[in-house]
Amino acid sequence: KVFRFKRGGLSLLSRFQDMNPGRQIVTEGGPIQENVSKNAKNMEDDPVFSVDGDLAFNWAYSNNGARIALSDGNLSPADTNDDNTHGLGNHFACNPLTGENTDPQWAHEISNIQDCPLGSCSRVQMQGTNHGSGSHLISGP
Repeated sequence: KVFRFKRGGLSLLSRFQDMNPGRQIVTEGGPIQENVSKNAKNMEDDPVFSVDGDLAFNWAYSNNGARIALSDGNLSPADTNDDNTHGLGNHFACNPLTGENTDPQWAHEISNIQDCPLGSCSRVQMQGTNHGSGSHLISGP
């Protein structure tokens, strides 16, 4: 997917350093180009290609955050601890404005691929294996 930023002239570094206040929709008009291999698998689980909308950067919510998410997916309210914003660069049990961990059992840079708010599921499928030691987290594609 290719997007057009609302505001040009900024590096990705400067965009990702802007954690406070964060929670910004940084593109408009949705993707201007999309190319997906006809052999792509698990597309329904992909946090980018399974969702439409614009890019949301630095989506901080409660003690969690996601670096990149899409606006038509679930964007958790700022005060909601549901571990349910699907995206890239998810970080659970942290101070999302500073990136500091608050619980060592939760790894960062993980993507949950189920619509499964915290407390409503006993097993949550994650993308890949780098998801920490939480007993209810299982590795996925």
